[in-house]
Amino acid sequence: MTLNEIIKIYRKGQSQGLDGTLTQTRTLMYTLYAMVRPMSGSERSASDSTEAYATHRFHVHHRSDILPSDIIVWNSTDYNIKFIADNGPKDVYMYIDAERGGAM
Repeated sequence: MTLNEIIKIYRKGQSQGLDGTLTQTRTLMYTLYAMVRPMSGSERSASDSTEAYATHRFHVHHRSDILPSDIIVWNSTDYNIKFIADNGPKDVYMYIDAERGGAM
């Protein structure tokens, strides 16, 4: 398996400003090599508009510290993690299914 793409994993969080307002933040957790494959795509209607969605599979070296709430950024595009296939530390690789489009 050739891991020839670079992806970044961000963790979502919140910070509180001096005026007490909460702001969504992202913290870069990991920069990884991955093999990226498109899986499916679709369009959905929401609030009188049509949004395009696409699901991709990201194959990476096995890690146990990636969370379903994390965000993958590949080619400057955000992907919302939907599923992490983790067969345990005996497997060298694992895959993550993530979706582009919609709310993060």
